[in-house]
Amino acid sequence: MLRSSSYARVLLKDEHTRNLAGWRLLFGFVILFVLGYIGYGLTLLTRPAALADIVVSGVFFSGGLFVLVTMHVSVQTLHYVREIMKRERHGWLHDSLTNLPNRRLLMERIEQAITIGNLTKKPIAIMIMDLNRFKEVNDTLGHHYGDELLIALAQRLHGIASVTCMVARMGGDEFGFALEATNKKEAVSFSKHVLAIVDEPFVIDGHKLSIGGSIGIAMYPEHGDVTQQLLQHADVAMYAAKRSGNGYVMYAAGINESSLSNLNLIATLKHPDLKDQLSICYQPKINLKDGTACGLEALVRWNHPVLGSVSPEQFIPIAERIGVMKQITFTVLHAVLAQLEEWHALGLNIKVAVNLSMRNLSDESLPDDIARALTSYNIPPSSLILEVTESSMMINPELANATLTTLSELGVQCSIDDFGTGYSSLAYLKSLPAAEIKIDKSFVTNMTTDDNDAIIVHATIVMAHNMGYRVVAEGVETAEVLELLQILGCDVVQGYYFSKPIPADAVPEWIVWHNKQSQRYVSSRLALR
Repeated sequence: MLRSSSYARVLLKDEHTRNLAGWRLLFGFVILFVLGYIGYGLTLLTRPAALADIVVSGVFFSGGLFVLVTMHVSVQTLHYVREIMKRERHGWLHDSLTNLPNRRLLMERIEQAITIGNLTKKPIAIMIMDLNRFKEVNDTLGHHYGDELLIALAQRLHGIASVTCMVARMGGDEFGFALEATNKKEAVSFSKHVLAIVDEPFVIDGHKLSIGGSIGIAMYPEHGDVTQQLLQHADVAMYAAKRSGNGYVMYAAGINESSLSNLNLIATLKHPDLKDQLSICYQPKINLKDGTACGLEALVRWNHPVLGSVSPEQFIPIAERIGVMKQITFTVLHAVLAQLEEWHALGLNIKVAVNLSMRNLSDESLPDDIARALTSYNIPPSSLILEVTESSMMINPELANATLTTLSELGVQCSIDDFGTGYSSLAYLKSLPAAEIKIDKSFVTNMTTDDNDAIIVHATIVMAHNMGYRVVAEGVETAEVLELLQILGCDVVQGYYFSKPIPADAVPEWIVWHNKQSQRYVSSRLALR
C-alpha cells in the first residue's frame, strides 16, 4: 500500500492526470484500503484471529495487490504518454529533414523575444535566407541531392545557433534567423557570416556544388512589432536581395512597392499572350581585324500593353524563378532562326547569338529541343551561337559540359558569357567545347582608367588565344577602349560605341552602311602608309 501511495503522488503531481475524476476515485480506494488495514489490525489486538480473518486478510491482500498493479501500470503508461507527447511536440516544432526548428517554433521564439524586448527595450533582428541555386540542384541532380545539401547546410548553420540566436528551416530552401538584443550593424555582420558559410562549396556524393544565398533583414521595433509583420518584411527584403544580387538587404518601406510590382510581373509573365508581347533587338558585333560586322547578339524586349517596356534585368530573374524561362528562350530562339532564314535568303550570311539562362542549361532536354528547332528552318547550324554565363555552368559543370558537347556536335557554336565573374577553374575551361569567350563589360568599360581591369583583359585575351578561343569584348563605349582592345589583340567587340540594339528590319541597312564606312576607313589608313 505504501508503494501504491508513492505511485499516487506521481499521478497527482502530473498536470495531465491530477484533475481527472477516475484517478480521484482510485486514490479514494487507496485511502479506504489503508484505513481498512488499520481498522482490521486494531480489531485483531482485542481478540484472537479466526478463519474469517484469514479470508478478510486475503481480500485485503488481493485488493491491495490490484491497486498496486493498477498504479504501476498507470505510472508506466504515463511515462510512455509523456515520451510520445515529447516526441510529437518535437516533431510539431522541428523540421523532419534537418532537425532544425521549424516556422512554428521560430514564430514562438520571436513572440517571446518581442515580450522580452518590450521590457529590455533592446532591438531584435529577424532574417530570412533563400538559397540562390537550390532548384537547379534539384532539377539537375534530383531531389536526393537537394535533401543531402539541405542536411549539410543545416549542420553548418547549427554551429551558429545559441541562446540568443535561433536558426530555423522555414520550408523548401528558406531558412529563418531570430537574433535577440542585437542592432543593425550586428545583424548585417551576422548576415555576412551566414552568407560566407553558404558560399563555401558542398561536396555531395562526389559532386562539388556551389549555391549561395540571399538574406532579408527586418528589425524590431523599427520595422514592425508583430511576428507576422516582421517575417513578411524580412521576406520582402530577401527578394530585394535576390534581385539586386547584393547578398543581403535591410528592409525599407519603399521595398514594398517594388514587391507589389513584382507580383504584377509574375501574373503577367504567366499569361498565355506573353510570347506575343516579346520582341527581339540585335546588337552588332564587329570584327577588329577588318572592322566589318561579323555577327549580332539577340536581346529580348518585353512590351507590355499596360506596364509598358519592361527591362530584361527586371523580368528575366523573375521568369527564371517562376519557371517560364524555357518558354521565353524558345520564343526568342524561333524568332531568331526565322530571321536568320530570311537574312540568308537575302544573301546576308551572318551569325546571331542567343542567351541561355541557368535554368535552360540545367534542362537535360535542351539539346534535343534545339535540334528540333533547327530542322524547322533552312539555315546552317553554325550560324547560331548560344551564349551561356560562366556562373550558370558552375552549378553543375558535368551537365553543362555534356550539354555544350552535344550542341557542338550539332554544329552550333557556344560562347562563354560574362567571363571573369563565375569563379571557374582553368582546368574546367580547357575541356569546354566552346568557340569563344566574352569578357564581361565590368572589366572592359573602365579599362583605360583602371590598370587592374586592363591587366585582367590582357591576361584573358592571351589565355583564351592559347586555349584556342575567340575573344569578344562587350561594353565598348569609347574610341579609347576600342583602340586599347585592338592593341591587346581582341578579336571581336560590341557596345554602344558602334550601335545600340536595333530592330530586325534595320539590321541589313545598318550592316551595309557600317561595312562601307569600315572599308573607307581601311582604305584611308592604307593610303596614309
